[in-house]
Amino acid sequence: MAAAAAYEAKRRRQIEENKRRIEELGLRQLAAAAIPPQAKRLKHKVRVPGAAATAPPRRSGRVANLPEQPEYRENINERIVIGMTAVERSYSIANAKAKELECELGANYPTFVKTITKFSAISFSLSLPPLLCREHLPEHVKVITLVDEEDDEFDMQYYKEPRYHKYKITNWKWFAINNKLDNGDCLVFQLIQQTKFKVRS
Repeated sequence: MAAAAAYEAKRRRQIEENKRRIEELGLRQLAAAAIPPQAKRLKHKVRVPGAAATAPPRRSGRVANLPEQPEYRENINERIVIGMTAVERSYSIANAKAKELECELGANYPTFVKTITKFSAISFSLSLPPLLCREHLPEHVKVITLVDEEDDEFDMQYYKEPRYHKYKITNWKWFAINNKLDNGDCLVFQLIQQTKFKVRS
């Protein structure tokens, strides 16, 4: 305890000695003289959001008198809303016609609408709706027949992938080529017999 008190007394004496020497050397006055006055200090400009967009751009004296150059950059803030593209419009019209045809066929036979894309027009296989396949197609069927509008029949290999809940027909490409199917066509498939679909466009 005595050692701690002696150390504290010695520390206070050292502090007093340091203060006296600072006063003798005039270090406080020297430090005050070295710091520039408050008025001379540079003030940082505060950036206001959006201010840069409204302020005119700074221009060099060499080009200040030249005419304004055209702006080629795209303004991402201006969004131009454009109507449907020609492809989207054709998809929409074909889909509406197919839905109308599906309603005309009635509910006596199961139907579904399939839109032909650029890929499915040349694909070897075509996906069928899983719900329709589970509810209306026999469990162990291997072949499904498609009948086109000319009453030509095309036998398709039918298979299911229960793991991925996918139901497909293969040899589809030959039907698509024979009926000149293209991107944007909409087909109505109608199950007219147990394993036979009538396909209308």
